[in-house]
Amino acid sequence: MYILAMETTGALGSVAIIDEQKNICGFKASSDAMSHLKNLIPMVAELLDEAGVAKSELSYVATSQGPGSFTGIRIGVSTARALCQSLGIKGIAVPTMEGFLAKPEAVEAKANGKVCCAIINARRGQVYGIIDGYMQPQACMLTDVLETVLGPIFSEGKEVLFFGDGIDAYKEQIEDALEGKGKYSFADESCRYQDAASVAKLAVELENDGKTLEYKDILPEYMRKAEAEQKLAAGQLPICKGPKQE
Repeated sequence: MYILAMETTGALGSVAIIDEQKNICGFKASSDAMSHLKNLIPMVAELLDEAGVAKSELSYVATSQGPGSFTGIRIGVSTARALCQSLGIKGIAVPTMEGFLAKPEAVEAKANGKVCCAIINARRGQVYGIIDGYMQPQACMLTDVLETVLGPIFSEGKEVLFFGDGIDAYKEQIEDALEGKGKYSFADESCRYQDAASVAKLAVELENDGKTLEYKDILPEYMRKAEAEQKLAAGQLPICKGPKQE
């Protein structure tokens, strides 16, 4: 069994191939930020060629379904649906936040008693967050995440390891809130962000649990409305104000 996995919810897209023993058979990542539309399919083709895996040997296509970049999510989901339909195979929708917890660095940290927390920047103090064992994946304020860290986690004397681009956006706020109150650290940039290898490993687990989908059932998980949708609902866009009166 081979699973083709794609990650497009972050700035840098990546693809990976994994077998049923969770061996990564190939991995490629883009060096161009937000270039998923241009680079995703060429990366897939190059990866299959380099790994020596034919399209006919693929059993599933997995994609990170969100949350994250709205445009990136749509590109990944649409590509996965198209590949599954054209190849006549099922797909696997991998929750982005849980994907962070499948990283080797996160698995090692958990084995050493640390608590892993992932935060994706959703702007204006908002994040998509998950704290292993303490907070389910959700759209929330950064302060909600920090309150959980300061409360039950630090009170239990546990150390927190942060992942995600929320670190880049809110590092100073995190340090101001947590400094001197407990142990915490930030994942190195080499393993901080979403990647297809982690998506692939979680996809194997989902496949083992029977959580595979028909192509039409692979859907995005935005977790919140886009800013334009929020403004439209609140009547704050110019089109909501009607024509100018003469």
